Amino acid sequence: MDITTLRIAFTVVACVLLVLFYFGAYRTTRAPFSGWWTLSLLFFGAATICYLANGTGLEVIANPLGNGFGVLGAEAAWCAARSLTAPPIPWRRLTIAPVIAIVAGLLGDPAHDRWSGGAVFLALMTGVLAATTWSLHRAAAPELGPRRLPTPIILVRALGTISAILTVFYGTRTVVFVVAGPHSTVFERWFDTAPTTLLLLVQLVVVSFSMSSLSTVQQLDDLHQRAVYDRLTGLMRPEEFRDQAADMLPQMAHSGEVVMLAMADLDHFKRINDDLGHAVGDEVLRAFGWSARTALGPRALCGRLGGEEFGLLFPAADFEHAERLLDTMSVELHLTAALPDGRIPTVSIGLVQVDPRAPLNTQLQRADRALYEAKAQGRDRIVRA
Repeated sequence: MDITTLRIAFTVVACVLLVLFYFGAYRTTRAPFSGWWTLSLLFFGAATICYLANGTGLEVIANPLGNGFGVLGAEAAWCAARSLTAPPIPWRRLTIAPVIAIVAGLLGDPAHDRWSGGAVFLALMTGVLAATTWSLHRAAAPELGPRRLPTPIILVRALGTISAILTVFYGTRTVVFVVAGPHSTVFERWFDTAPTTLLLLVQLVVVSFSMSSLSTVQQLDDLHQRAVYDRLTGLMRPEEFRDQAADMLPQMAHSGEVVMLAMADLDHFKRINDDLGHAVGDEVLRAFGWSARTALGPRALCGRLGGEEFGLLFPAADFEHAERLLDTMSVELHLTAALPDGRIPTVSIGLVQVDPRAPLNTQLQRADRALYEAKAQGRDRIVRA
């Protein structure tokens, strides 16, 4: 099969999958993975269409543009992989590598050399594919990746395998291109357009098989996050906090670990809402959620139990250690949520050492009584029960 036919076949397959994935996966799930992969198909298809202009008067601009679209397609695939475990990358950063590929192609002789800027293009593709492989490797790690079913992990590993193969292929392709040249026998036989297009077609098949499951997992994960966590503060909802805290008590009794329970309440929060507006109040709540998670660490259970009331369950060596952690939380709140009128939001806290043999409601009531004592003593303080 000649190169032109392969490119046309690749473009047709990419366009068909683009339509199917956009309407069948992204429109129904709105999962970031399917959205980024749809964009990847779009850019790879655009690159192949540009390369079809080889041998015509348009190749002087079409080949450099094809290189840019190819790198952009690889970056979109990288973003799809990152979406499984990491936040998105700003668009302005994603434009740097494609622009470099286009400029490198234009600075050569694109009117007569279809490989103008090829070394830069191949090096950029290798780097982006390596980043994609690393992101998929992280997503497949049990402590980071999707954990609800074993099947998504298997699919992520399959994607990681094909990405690793592509990375090695493009890396070797780059070395052969620089050392032997694009017109050498080795390059034309093993690394020219035909074998590359066939390998990319294999990638389309693997990713297409995986996308629906991964998109569904992301959708379920988003629904789970909304059900478990308060969207404003990022802390657990009351029911989830109570359930997880109740499950932890027997474990702590068995391990003998010292654990503290604190009830915290933002001081004069109604006055903040009345004087400065609910938007400012929401910012204070967000700041408290961030401060609690940051100061108490990843092992802490932090829940929003009411409007401005919170439950905090966390390990500590003793009362003094627990108070230092809570003081750090208060300082973080002061630094993060300074109010427009100069006031500094404060928090009152009731603190108890958990007795793992006692019911959770009993522990919460003890902490709540200590919290009211902190309020009665003038607020902005910690009172032990």
